[in-house]
Amino acid sequence: MKKSLKQLVLLATSTLLLTGCSLFSSEEDVVTMSELPAFEATYQPKIAWQQSIGNGVDKYYSQLQPTADDEAVYVASRDGKVKAFSVKGGKLLWSNDFSDHESNKLNRSARFSGGIHLAVDTLYIGTENAQVLAIDKSNGELIWLVKVSGEVIASPVYSNGLVVVHTSRGELIALDSENGEQEWTLNNKQPNLTLRGSATPSISQGGIIYGRADGFVAAALLESGQPLWQLPVARPYGATELDRIVDADMKPVIRNGIIYVLAYNGNLVAIDLLKGQQLWERKYSGYSDIALSGSSLYLTDYRGYLYAVDRTSGEEIWANKQLAYRNVTGVTVANEYIVVGDGEGYLHWVDRDTGEFVAQQELDSDGIYMQPFEARQYLYLQTRSGDLVAIEKPSINK
Repeated sequence: MKKSLKQLVLLATSTLLLTGCSLFSSEEDVVTMSELPAFEATYQPKIAWQQSIGNGVDKYYSQLQPTADDEAVYVASRDGKVKAFSVKGGKLLWSNDFSDHESNKLNRSARFSGGIHLAVDTLYIGTENAQVLAIDKSNGELIWLVKVSGEVIASPVYSNGLVVVHTSRGELIALDSENGEQEWTLNNKQPNLTLRGSATPSISQGGIIYGRADGFVAAALLESGQPLWQLPVARPYGATELDRIVDADMKPVIRNGIIYVLAYNGNLVAIDLLKGQQLWERKYSGYSDIALSGSSLYLTDYRGYLYAVDRTSGEEIWANKQLAYRNVTGVTVANEYIVVGDGEGYLHWVDRDTGEFVAQQELDSDGIYMQPFEARQYLYLQTRSGDLVAIEKPSINK
């Protein structure tokens, strides 16, 4: 009974955060999605090509996102299809279906969920079935598949021969990139109630930095998993477990030895990488990835408000609140603009300097759930219904 109740609350929490709807029936507790912003467009985005990936992610929570190099873009569907398309023209280069792999016989499907990570000549991807796969990027053939101790919702990361995954149980697990053998595990205690998600780690200067469900950002040695430091960026408060959710679920951004991280019911914080000391903090609450370009950080909060913040001081540059409760994604930089998707399937283009809208595209009526992946020439966007869209980037680069 206790387990069932917990699952129900977790589901309700995810519904609240992903749809912007209230858990309560009283009128004052219900939030309303903002109308689509109306403005005079000053930029016309161009779609270079579009291809189908598979059945999409339906209504499931997912962190699936494409990755790319100069020759190809690689993408996966939740049900187990992995495909590579040529950057020029979107021609299908290869396709492989892992849904029938013997390891999935007792599962509903492959349930890919952690976005693809590309390292040298190999693709790494995680699943809700607690698996990690290594796939040859040249032909889509499976190199190895291993079982781990929890769902891999976040994208794996690679450095110096190690593939590191952050599981839904809060563990960091390092695998040998050649054969998938486990090298070390770092356990972290999980709160009773968390958001449906895990933070993708970042690797820098021999350390791995990651956000935790207890509101801490922590660092460990990549080689051994030995903890280095931990720092709270959100502290639980409130009368209920729901009030006390403090996940730091976004991928830490690192520039010049400084870490930038955002937490739900917490803060936007700048941290010295080597010392683990806080440099500044500002009161923002969110769970989506932030972007850094030039001297500015760009982020969306849990309400869908969009902000630009000075990365050296944390001072707010501008705020745009016109996308409130539209289930806005994290932010991607596209040269002089930034872009965010929303739950109704629109991609919004915003001037980096002013926060004003310059364009919008309706791409998928089923919705956009993750921000586009930025490559040299295109933004690659994966939609909820299973389309891969290559969008040309503006030519000017600030």
